[in-house]
Amino acid sequence: MKRSFFGCCLLVLLIASCVGGKKKVNPFEKLTEEIDSVNIHHDSVAIDTLPPVEEIIPATADECFADFFYNFASDSRFQRKRIVSPISSYKGDKVIRTKREDWEYDPLFSRDQFYTVIFDKEADMEKEKDLDVQSVQVDMIYLKPRTVKRYYFEKIKESWYLEAVNKEKLAHVKSDANIEDFFDFYERFSSDSVFQKSRLQEPLAFVTIDPEDEFQILEATLDDEQWFSFRPPLLQGKLTNVHYGQREEVDSNSKIIEFKGFGNGFSNTLYFERRNGLWKLVKFEDLSD
Repeated sequence: MKRSFFGCCLLVLLIASCVGGKKKVNPFEKLTEEIDSVNIHHDSVAIDTLPPVEEIIPATADECFADFFYNFASDSRFQRKRIVSPISSYKGDKVIRTKREDWEYDPLFSRDQFYTVIFDKEADMEKEKDLDVQSVQVDMIYLKPRTVKRYYFEKIKESWYLEAVNKEKLAHVKSDANIEDFFDFYERFSSDSVFQKSRLQEPLAFVTIDPEDEFQILEATLDDEQWFSFRPPLLQGKLTNVHYGQREEVDSNSKIIEFKGFGNGFSNTLYFERRNGLWKLVKFEDLSD
């Protein structure tokens, strides 16, 4: 799969800053070629005029939750089959129970270019690969009203089902703790470029794949201008999260946001740390295919 445009350009631009035995290249040598190449491919994409073909859900769709979720969120008929009936939807003290035949299709975030997964520490990121997990919680986080819509999935007889939906207030760090709440910070970080610049570690650590050898990892740094030129698209006003069993502490001093594409190979990760009560971005990782 092709890497994202900004990822491709960024690989070439930043390799020159690698040190400690890493190879050095002219940072602009391939930049123009990459831009021209992307433009050519973009203009030459043909429109598919063939009639749509019904997608067949593979028998292995339940082995990995991510595979199941892709089908669940993008296929309305499959989704209807994979809800517990009647399904309970909670909002405060109110509960609504909906039969399968009355269920309205919910695309969740399948229509977005990517979704996010949030961790408190790197070790927890391995939980995504756990095929033995039996329950997963998917969150739609709305930052301004500070609300979250949670979807509870359970594995029943080797098949995943949506068991319940719950709307509630988002947990907030204690006001007297004298530390910055992460979601308050991210809402401003994602929408205010001046504030964003003030919260970048200088220099910003950067990790990516060698464009000439996909099995090699390059480590470099970014200055402010390079970050703003090649930063990933940041979700504004909302975040998503998939709980595979990782702990989530509201007062944790580290947060990792993984940006993942739907079947397009996009994979970026932002590493944040809270220092002296304030959050900063300390590392940017682009491992897109």
